[in-house]
Amino acid sequence: MSLLKEENKFWQRHFRIEKLEDIPKNWSRYTSIDSEKDDTFLYFLSLRVLSILEIRLKDTFVTDEGIKHICGFEDLKILYLRKHKEITKKSIPYFNQMKSLESLNITKTKITLTDLSDLLDNQSLKEVFLSSNESDENLIEKAFVLKERMPKCNIYLNTSFVTDTSGEPIDPIF
Repeated sequence: MSLLKEENKFWQRHFRIEKLEDIPKNWSRYTSIDSEKDDTFLYFLSLRVLSILEIRLKDTFVTDEGIKHICGFEDLKILYLRKHKEITKKSIPYFNQMKSLESLNITKTKITLTDLSDLLDNQSLKEVFLSSNESDENLIEKAFVLKERMPKCNIYLNTSFVTDTSGEPIDPIF
């Protein structure tokens, strides 16, 4: 079997891979920051790669459609999606399908704490990072709902880290 013309262009352009048998099926990590990577990139990647343990994307052109493609990677433990204005609550059902996912960073996306409290239910998650401008009263209520549904998951607001710059732990909201 060989690669189709569009796939061949994709693998040559992005990874300098010429033959199907040279594409690694299992990856430990994929990172892209401030790039033009988009949903089409993730589509072609998902056609040949079976497993990625960690995906870190910051300020790319990935949307909810790209999250659908990410959902197909086995063993994904860490998903970092910072600064993606086109990732919305439509992605939450895909997050729920990622059964190995332990850490989810959706800071500076269009997903709110209200969206998560209404839709997120992934028992494998241990930590979720998101941005929020909601009132303190609403925060407590929504965080409580999430903590009841996912008791082993810590929710962090307006940070992408579990420690501050001096190494001191940052407390989750619940």
